[in-house]
Amino acid sequence: MKLYVVRHGQSEDNAARRHSGWADCSLTEKGMDDARRAGELLKGIAFDKVFSSDTRRARQTCALALPDAVPEYTPLIRETNVGSLTGMEVEDCIRMWGDEYNERRKARNFCPYGGENLAMHMARVQEFLTVVQNGEWETVAAFSHGGSIHCMLDLVMGSTQNKAEYPCSNGSVSVFTFVNGVWSLTEWNRVE
Repeated sequence: MKLYVVRHGQSEDNAARRHSGWADCSLTEKGMDDARRAGELLKGIAFDKVFSSDTRRARQTCALALPDAVPEYTPLIRETNVGSLTGMEVEDCIRMWGDEYNERRKARNFCPYGGENLAMHMARVQEFLTVVQNGEWETVAAFSHGGSIHCMLDLVMGSTQNKAEYPCSNGSVSVFTFVNGVWSLTEWNRVE
C-alpha cells in the first residue's frame, strides 16, 4: 500500500510567519498555485481513498489538487495544537519569551501554552497511520500539515528527524509504503 501525503499550500499564516495550529486560515494565491502543482504531481494516480485534515487550508489544497475526490476529513492529521500561540507571529513570540520559547518550539512542546507536545501529536498521527494500514486500500492520498508529515516521518524512521535535513515544502508530496507490516519512506518532499 502507498500513502501519498501532501502538505497544504502556503497559507495566510505561513506567509505572515504566524502560528496556525488548529486555526482555520485560508490559502494565499501562491498557496493555490502550490495546491495545483501538487495536483500535477498526483496526476494519473488512481486513489482508493483520500483523507484530508479538517482545517480549511488542507481542505482547499485537496479540492484544488484532486477536484473530483470525495475526501474523508479527519482531525488526526491536523497541525500541532499550539494553544494560545495560535495567530501569533513567531517574531513576537521570540520577543516575549526569548530562549524559553525557542527551546519549546524546537522541542515541539506547546503544552505550556495550552497546546500539545510532540508525544501527543505523534499519538494522533500514529492513530491515523493505523487507520490507513488497516484499510482495504492500495493507494491513499492524505492532505495534511508540515508538523504532522514530520511526525509520520519520525514514526516511520523510528526516531526524531532533523527538520533542516528533511524540509517539508508547501504543496510537496511525500510517499510512504506499507508492506508486510512495515512502513518505509519511498519519496520525500517532491515539488517537481
